[in-house]
Amino acid sequence: AACALGLLHVGRAVTPVEKVIELLEKLEAQTEEEGKQEAAAYDKYACFCKEQVDEKQYQIEKSIAKIEVLSAEIDKLTSEISTLDGEIAELSTKITGLETESADAQKIRDAEHAVYLEKEADAAGAIDACERAIAALKESKDAMGGKAELEALVQVQAVARTALALSTQMSLSDGQVRTLSAIAGSQPGKAYESTYHSNDIIATIEDLLKRFEGIKAQLDQEEFDTNAMHDKKQLGLKNEIKFAEKEKAEKEALAAEKTDTKEAKQADKDAETKDKNSDKAFQSVLVDECQKKAELWDQRSSTRAAELTAISEAMEALKTGVSPNYKANKKLVGLQEAKAAATGHWVYVEDRPASFLQLRGGSRSRAAERHAADQAGDVLRQVGQKLRSDALIAMSLKVEVAED
Repeated sequence: AACALGLLHVGRAVTPVEKVIELLEKLEAQTEEEGKQEAAAYDKYACFCKEQVDEKQYQIEKSIAKIEVLSAEIDKLTSEISTLDGEIAELSTKITGLETESADAQKIRDAEHAVYLEKEADAAGAIDACERAIAALKESKDAMGGKAELEALVQVQAVARTALALSTQMSLSDGQVRTLSAIAGSQPGKAYESTYHSNDIIATIEDLLKRFEGIKAQLDQEEFDTNAMHDKKQLGLKNEIKFAEKEKAEKEALAAEKTDTKEAKQADKDAETKDKNSDKAFQSVLVDECQKKAELWDQRSSTRAAELTAISEAMEALKTGVSPNYKANKKLVGLQEAKAAATGHWVYVEDRPASFLQLRGGSRSRAAERHAADQAGDVLRQVGQKLRSDALIAMSLKVEVAED
């Protein structure tokens, strides 16, 4: 016989398999909680990605719109500057032409003035010769020979030659031309008396004097009129040049101003283009990074779902394959405990061999446990290796340990 000490109420010990089930349930709850936390974190990150991508897209579209406006303004300025440059070139050509015209007109005027001076000198000389000849003739009337006669003849011949040289301008008659020719060719002492005493000589010279004075007056008037016209023309040309130069200077200033504005807008466009390209580059990197995160999240979600499925299948295998036997064993153990409890605190238990039912039931229970544990361990191990899940592999090892 043997002595056995029993308590009125003894708590049933947790079996290894039940312990594994409990661990799997905890792992399942932990995995689900981690999934919720990761889902919340991913949702937050996804919102961040969307906000950043949308913000960059807005900035890119804003930059594109601004670049289009700047490009249009630059094109307009370029066209305006080109037009101004053409107008400036035309004005430069015009100014050059006006200056050339003015210079040519001055050359012509200088040549005309030189001719005038020459003709004016001839007319003035002729007038002087006529005046001296008339004076000499009047002075020599009483002398009638000698030196006075010779001087008078020289003076008269000089007038005659001058008059003959200008005969086309003086409108002389044939008789006057013959008389002047005779005087111009006369020699002292030869036919001078008849020539000298001709009453027409003095009158002819006086007439020549008037004609010479008329020629000079006409030359002076023509010179005055020509010079006045020249000065008027030159003044007009100078005014045209002045106005053209003023207009050219204004257009050059406007072109320079537009060029500065264009360069400023071009710089602004270049900076905006650079910002746009930076935003696009950042957006591209962000999209790639967010896409990779999304793929990793999908992979992790699939892995977690597979882990939960494996845990569920393992628990199902353990529960369906082991728990019923444990329930039967619990009933047997409960009956034995009830009988013992009815005898009092101290109980003498006779040593008896285990019944066939007990032996058979225990054997079957252990076999079921091993089979269920094997199935659960296989599921956890295979899925753990496939998913490379350290948690499932570790749990499969715990199941194997629990079998032993």
